[in-house]
Amino acid sequence: MATPKQGWERIPGRDSSGGMDQPLFGETRRRDKIINMVIAAVTCVFVGVTSIMGIISSVFLNKHKCQRLYGKTEAFCIYGVDIAMCVTILLLLFPQIVVVYWYRKGELEPKFRTLIYYNAIVTSLLCLVANLYFFQTGFHGPTTCPS
Repeated sequence: MATPKQGWERIPGRDSSGGMDQPLFGETRRRDKIINMVIAAVTCVFVGVTSIMGIISSVFLNKHKCQRLYGKTEAFCIYGVDIAMCVTILLLLFPQIVVVYWYRKGELEPKFRTLIYYNAIVTSLLCLVANLYFFQTGFHGPTTCPS
């Protein structure tokens, strides 16, 4: 068995067996994996809750909108704008899930992590705005000028 020559010490980035001790893009820290999973889970839950609230708002809470727009006085009226907003938010969630999946598999470089965080924040803000719209919450201000 030959002994290594002088100057042929361990190469940085490789373990003693000659294999790499880090994956291709270096995403091995447990903290980063936990952060990615928490952001993905929170975004999915927020989108799920928003979708459920949109359906509830469309079917049960917006009878006054249906009466005003369509002139219907029936007990069952679906307001389509709420459903369309739910579908749009769900369609935005699917590419987010795919990109997170590719990132976790190691097919994307670490520079895409910022894009994943940005998309998750934008999707969450859209869910917040959708919930405010569904329940008509907001500041309406005074309707008359004080004298």
